[in-house]
Formats: sequence, C-alpha cells, structure tokens
Amino acid sequence: GEFCATPGLKAGGPVANSYFFIDEMINPHPRFATLTRNIRKRRGKKVDIRLPLFKDKNTGVDPESRSSAAFSVRSPDNTREEKAHEIYMDAMGFGMGCCCLQVTFQARDLNESRILYDQLAMLCPIFLALTAAAPVFKGLLADTDVRWQVIAQSVDCRTPVNLGVSDTPLTMPGAERPQ
Repeated sequence: GEFCATPGLKAGGPVANSYFFIDEMINPHPRFATLTRNIRKRRGKKVDIRLPLFKDKNTGVDPESRSSAAFSVRSPDNTREEKAHEIYMDAMGFGMGCCCLQVTFQARDLNESRILYDQLAMLCPIFLALTAAAPVFKGLLADTDVRWQVIAQSVDCRTPVNLGVSDTPLTMPGAERPQ
C-alpha cells in the first residue's frame, strides 16, 4: 500500500494543501495550521522539500513506476526540473513532524551568554552526530542521516524575490503593497 495511507482520509486538505500529508496529522492547536497557511501564502506556493535518495544496488528506482510520485510531482507549485532520484515532500508537517529536543538557557548577563554560546558551538556538531536518526522519509531511504535539511526546507518562507528567481514581488491577498 501507499506509505501513510489512512482509510477515509485524503491528502489535499485546506491547511497543508499537500499531495501526501493529510491535515488531520497537524496538531489541532490553531497556531500550527496558521503557521502552515502563512508560509504557503508568503511563498505564493507550497514548501518544496527535496532530499537526496540513497542509491545502492538495491534501490532500483523506476521513475515511471506507480510509486514515482514519491520522487517527482509536476504541479503549479512545483515547476523545478525534476530529478528522479530525490525524495519530494510538499508540506511543513514532514519537517516539523520530526521530533526534537529544545533546551533554553538563562544567563546572568551578556558576558555569561557569550561563554555559554562559545561552549555550545563546540558541542553542537557532536550533538548533531549523536542524534543522526532520520534516514527515512516517506518510506524511502534518504542519502542523509540528520533531519536538519528537511526541517529547514519545511519552514522556508522565502518568496521568489528573496530566492533571487524573480524581480516581481508577490502581493498577498488583502495586502496593500507587495512584500
């Protein structure tokens, strides 16, 4: 069957507007649906998450197969030239659904904050390596083992102008001036 297929529930809901991710998987607190909608509105399209597919002798990807939608999807939101060997995801939930631990520190003053920052800067690569536990997305083995790339791409709200691919700013519905 299809990965994450849920009987009676279909992808393409009004919040994520995803080909793969059902809205019922989004936390019911209003801030999550609002954040998802706002990123899509600001970008003018859905998020475009792409991860390299792990390739070995057992991968056997046929871009014309029934599961080819896992690798490439043509839509008004996705007009990039497709690569058959990447995992395509189109909803914020793919990244923000990755579990994370956030730790907040309070320092006495700016000097102590700088010391904490400098110490953590040395430890962060070690923490990243220790938490390398995200090699599978949409049931496919990715050629990466950390979730940072998918998290970063899932909340990328840059407009085409911000990305340098257009000179014409987008005007959001109801806005008086372009972004």
